[in-house]
Amino acid sequence: MRNLLCVGIATILLGLSACSSDETVIIEEEIISQPIKIEAQVLLNLVNDVRAAGTTCGDTYYPPVNAVSWSIKLEEAATNHSADMYKNDFFSHESPKGSTLSTRLQNVEYNYSTAGENIAYGHTSEQQVIEAWLKSQGHCANIMNGSFKEMGVGRVGNYWTQNFGTQR
Repeated sequence: MRNLLCVGIATILLGLSACSSDETVIIEEEIISQPIKIEAQVLLNLVNDVRAAGTTCGDTYYPPVNAVSWSIKLEEAATNHSADMYKNDFFSHESPKGSTLSTRLQNVEYNYSTAGENIAYGHTSEQQVIEAWLKSQGHCANIMNGSFKEMGVGRVGNYWTQNFGTQR
């Protein structure tokens, strides 16, 4: 049986801009809708440092757990979800078309025994998004879940998705 843990958080930052022509808007949207290069090693280090030390999530203490490794497939699924949220203007673990973490992982051929997902909006750096997830009890619990062996993160615009999993 597959175990899924999903948690969402919205930290919404509003940005206003003025454009002088429709062409400018299209160009800006095309640039923003592209995945933003993330620092995978920085994200991995931030997560694994917390996992190695143990931490308190809300009012629950989580003892140290083993490090996770980076998964290209989890990164791809995460990036796809961030792109979907950006392009279709929603913020949720389930897309308006019904896509869920399970279907996203199936689409990238990640065969898992357990998986979890964190999402965030509005953060502009790896440090900011990890700090925000650690301040949220559910997101923090995903980060500290010892049954997860791998992770991947994707960002499009300021939509972030962090996927965790353990392959079968």
